[in-house]
Amino acid sequence: MIKKHIRCTACNQIIPNYEGHELTRAKSLPGVEWSKADLVIAKKFLRLHSGHCLEELLVEESSCFSQKPFYEPVRESHFLASNADRKFLIRRRKAALDQPAFYEILPGTLKVSNVSLKIQEDDLRKQISVEERFSPLLKEKMERFIQVFRDEISGISPEKVEEETKDVEEGECSTSAYVDLTDSCWTRILNRCRLYFDESELQALGRFVDENRNPPDVLSILVKRKISIISLAEAETGLGLQEKEETEEPIKAFPRAISKRG
Repeated sequence: MIKKHIRCTACNQIIPNYEGHELTRAKSLPGVEWSKADLVIAKKFLRLHSGHCLEELLVEESSCFSQKPFYEPVRESHFLASNADRKFLIRRRKAALDQPAFYEILPGTLKVSNVSLKIQEDDLRKQISVEERFSPLLKEKMERFIQVFRDEISGISPEKVEEETKDVEEGECSTSAYVDLTDSCWTRILNRCRLYFDESELQALGRFVDENRNPPDVLSILVKRKISIISLAEAETGLGLQEKEETEEPIKAFPRAISKRG
């Protein structure tokens, strides 16, 4: 990810900052690919904004959100960047590999909402089927465990998932993440399993949980997110103010792992 951008304070336009303002001198940087079209845009920006007041904005890496995986070059993404006084919401769009990325400052902020929680049933069943320490009978009975697991998750509100989870692992894109349940949640699940499993089976089940609960392993929870942009007009309405009060920092639906993907 490009960590610095240049903003024209007079025109409120923005471009990536490669090695300061000397964009035309360096056609490439480690980990960054320039196309000829990018160089044309950079030169045009410097020419059009010659004599204007330019400032450097620092990108908040953990604020980057995209509907597509971050390794996809052709995508639309949003992120926050700031100067000494304020933050800016920036949209990056790249329509095709042979076209330059286009950056613009949006008059608003991002709101990230957790909309659903789901267990990884298919992957979980596959893992159960290859567990060497599970007897054939225990593998059959594991459907009971899956049902108890599913019931526990159904009682957790997506908006309050951070209260019942701890570790977070980002998914391939910003609309998904994997989280681990708290120890108290797993204690409830295993206690409910006492109705269906004997003591030796419960011990095997406990080991299975310990080995497979860390995100993104099969017992971690898949969280689906929705990303929306709150415009300045919406922020001034009662709904916008209410959302701001509820989230305080709309960009953080729950604690996120800082992503180094660009």
